[in-house]
Amino acid sequence: MIRIVYLFVFIFLGCNKSPILPKPKAFLYKEFAKPNYKNYKNECGYSLDVNVSSIVNSKGCNLNLYNKKFKSTIFISFLKINNNLNLIQSDFNIKVNENSKNAFFVNTSEYSDPEKRVFAKYFSFTGNTPANTHFFITDSVSSFLTGSLYFESKPHYDSLIPYINYTNNDIRKMIQSFEWN
Repeated sequence: MIRIVYLFVFIFLGCNKSPILPKPKAFLYKEFAKPNYKNYKNECGYSLDVNVSSIVNSKGCNLNLYNKKFKSTIFISFLKINNNLNLIQSDFNIKVNENSKNAFFVNTSEYSDPEKRVFAKYFSFTGNTPANTHFFITDSVSSFLTGSLYFESKPHYDSLIPYINYTNNDIRKMIQSFEWN
């Protein structure tokens, strides 16, 4: 009789708890709306397509493209070339090298449209870097434009990757639509 009571208690208490199993790692899957672009003309002699979800802050010839939803900013700076293209590119390369110290991988691509005098180079960093993307656009004679993507958070690449990929597509669109006026 005692065995039956123990068996009943064991079954009763054992059925109330589910077995302890490790939980699998889960990642958020972000779905973003299809981007829409508008052409932005700057008084400094250039135009480019900008995602309509970005807030454009113009400071003279420089732009800040702020995405409130992602809490990210693309900082764009415009420089005039006065026989110092090598110095400007050297400064840009120093920034890229400093930023790539924490990167596992650096993806580089180039874009050129000789008819529009647009020559660009694009760097995307894989890893916990301060800036996730750097790029420049030049006509190689008189104008040089540089840009960087920053987020308002600590650099956790795994968490930011969907936002980085989405914003990098916007940057590619800016480069491909870029025109000197």
